[in-house]
Amino acid sequence: MRLVVIAMCLVMSAHHSFGQVEIDSLKFSEKKGAFSFYWGYNRSLFSKSDIHFTGPNYDFTLYDVKATDRPTELGWVYIKPTTLSIPQYVYRVEYFMDGGLNISGGLDHMKYVMIDEQDVTLSGVIDAEASDAYAGTYLYEEFRLTPYFVDFEHSDGLNYVSLDVSYLLNIPLPLDPRFRLGVNAGVGGFFMVTKTRVFVFSEGMDNRFHLAGYTMAAKVGPRFDFFDRFYFLLEARAGYATLPSVLIIGDAPNRADHNLSFFEYYAAFGTYFRLW
Repeated sequence: MRLVVIAMCLVMSAHHSFGQVEIDSLKFSEKKGAFSFYWGYNRSLFSKSDIHFTGPNYDFTLYDVKATDRPTELGWVYIKPTTLSIPQYVYRVEYFMDGGLNISGGLDHMKYVMIDEQDVTLSGVIDAEASDAYAGTYLYEEFRLTPYFVDFEHSDGLNYVSLDVSYLLNIPLPLDPRFRLGVNAGVGGFFMVTKTRVFVFSEGMDNRFHLAGYTMAAKVGPRFDFFDRFYFLLEARAGYATLPSVLIIGDAPNRADHNLSFFEYYAAFGTYFRLW
């Protein structure tokens, strides 16, 4: 009989302890009215894309162009305050509403760099006034792309400015309630601001920041909260961008029309805070 009583007491105690952890965890996950801010760094992948170049003496399209990102080598540049914005960074401010619903705004600084010495398809017209070397009419011809023909990169960069609507799903764990695991998923979009370094037939410039087009994307990834204040996240974002107004030579009528899909993944560190 004594053993039965002891066993019942242990079961009730365990049930009470687990219930307390769950209650505390629910309190911990309640973020209504709270803000958060995170900063991190990304890598990006890009689909093959078509780029249409237009100028006074040329009008041509490059098809199936391949590109890569340009990550900065690991070093003090990632933590030194004066150089934080040199690598491919991300930052975002979030506001939490009922449940795990949140709205956020931020910027993803990606870099798009056309790969040199690749084979593409070329179609269009190039006048001799634009280039004696490449003058002619091209109809979906295979072409070896070199920097002397076109050098093109959104290297400072391909800046995704967005408003997102997301849901943070908290996962109850029978652990210390100061630590929580969640999954954040959402959709968003707004516009792309590019700073494009582009040369066509060796004429061009490293252009200013410019609103080049619009974009939409979806994201998902895990988030680890700790000490009711901080968090670490890993997220992936996939999207599509249409950029009908990429600058080539300042305010002249030279333009590039660029459409592409992108896949971005990033890690970031953040903190929660309240304004009232």
